[in-house]
Amino acid sequence: MQNKDTEEALENLGLNKGEIKVYLALLKLGSIQVSKIKEETNLHRTTIYDFLEKLQNKGLVNYVIQNNIKFFKAAEPDKLLDLIKEKEEKLKSVMKYLKTLSQYQEEEIEIEIYKGREGFKTVLNDILRTKEGLVGFGVDEFQFKKNYPIIMEQFFKKEQKLDIKERILTSEKAKFIFKRKNHIYRYIPEEYFSSAPTLIYKDKVIIHLFNKKRIISIKSKELAKSYKRHFEMLWKIAKKTRK
Repeated sequence: MQNKDTEEALENLGLNKGEIKVYLALLKLGSIQVSKIKEETNLHRTTIYDFLEKLQNKGLVNYVIQNNIKFFKAAEPDKLLDLIKEKEEKLKSVMKYLKTLSQYQEEEIEIEIYKGREGFKTVLNDILRTKEGLVGFGVDEFQFKKNYPIIMEQFFKKEQKLDIKERILTSEKAKFIFKRKNHIYRYIPEEYFSSAPTLIYKDKVIIHLFNKKRIISIKSKELAKSYKRHFEMLWKIAKKTRK
């Protein structure tokens, strides 16, 4: 193995460049004094002592005293494997805590329920604020025209001005569709048609329950992404024209 690879491997174990120089010098020369380490590494004597202390704390260097002189020696390279095991054990010991922390990073889902015309206007205004296109399925435009005739016309004017595009999946037996340049419709068989119109834009899913006069707004990136995938799948198989 080349020196560069060796140094990189030791750095990955947490040794700095100075510690690596001293450790390799000791492996090469055996039990030696600091003066010999200085000759081999060209490091300053004071910093050598610092590196030796750090290596001792890691269990990679030991010393003996002979005639009041310290002789330092590197531990066997197998000790490096023990360092890896120790790091792994320490990591395992805190893994449960780390996983607990990660739970707090999960996406927060916001759910709001709106009622009546004013609630519907709130949703439409939010769509206009995003200035992004929307997709929808299970959409019975006749219900929207019947329940919100003026509101829809006002919305469409603002929507067109902002160049917001709509792609809508409706039933092959739909009684009515809005004829707008920025609207594209495709048609699916009645048996696959949902009676709860669902709109998706940005990170929101809107479900309109006409029979309950309620609108459910769910803010969730993951949910919106999932609904959009479902929409795109249906869009591919839907017909561009009605029978």
